[in-house]
Amino acid sequence: MNSVALLLVVTGAVLHALWNLCAKKAAGGLPFVWLYGAVSLVAAVPFGALSWYTNTQQLTVQAWAAITASALIHVVYSLVLQKGYRESDFSIVYPLARGTGPLFSVFGAMLVLGEAPSLLGWMGILAVLTGIFLVSGIVHTLFAPPQKARTGLFWGIMTGLCIAAYTVIDGWAIKALGVTPVLYYFLGLALRTAILTPKALGNPSSLRNQWRLNRRYIVAVGILSPVAYTLVLFAMTMAPLSYVAPVRELSMLLGALFGAKLLLEAFIPSRVIGTTCIVAGVIMLAHAH
Repeated sequence: MNSVALLLVVTGAVLHALWNLCAKKAAGGLPFVWLYGAVSLVAAVPFGALSWYTNTQQLTVQAWAAITASALIHVVYSLVLQKGYRESDFSIVYPLARGTGPLFSVFGAMLVLGEAPSLLGWMGILAVLTGIFLVSGIVHTLFAPPQKARTGLFWGIMTGLCIAAYTVIDGWAIKALGVTPVLYYFLGLALRTAILTPKALGNPSSLRNQWRLNRRYIVAVGILSPVAYTLVLFAMTMAPLSYVAPVRELSMLLGALFGAKLLLEAFIPSRVIGTTCIVAGVIMLAHAH
């Protein structure tokens, strides 16, 4: 993975962890998701309009199919993630979601995009995945599963499946179809906001309450979320998806630390070992070809 792609993914990971911390603090369900999507859409209009004007020739039938499928999965992902945050700890749901996502994404990249990691690449992938599962506390959760942890385990894995699905679709659209990342993200964002609009506008009092209670989190997520993922989409144009997906999960390590330090959630000793594995894996992926 080249240094520019690595920098893009790491920066995106930091922003991703920050916006998920804001989302956990709000835990506002569909009204919150629609409001931050609307903020994202407004902020993205100038960039999306420019990209539309210069790249409309890229919008084939296959590209529109990818945009539609990705938008639908992103809607499900957002709602499932919010459900998990309401039912369990951030330091369980977020790391587990981010951990299972790249596990499924790596195999999806191999099957759909035909990617074949090198030996060093495989070592890095396995090191990152091992670290992810240690940091997520999944081992502790499986052997001593209180109800809250079992709930977090379920919603975390469901979120991870959604992450893997849209990651592979997005990788296919960017790498195989050659759609410009800004245009691709903008159209998907517009579509998923439109999908949620009828339900969101059906309860205007909930929207008003969410804005009153969580407007700073809504604006923060609305800005940080699209920037974080657009950086990852650009990285996909420069490096294999099977490398980008695991490195992106540095955000999970930050999420576990945020959960422990800022939300006063448990930080178990195995996460120290997991941290070492993740750092080692990222270093290997940075030098893999």
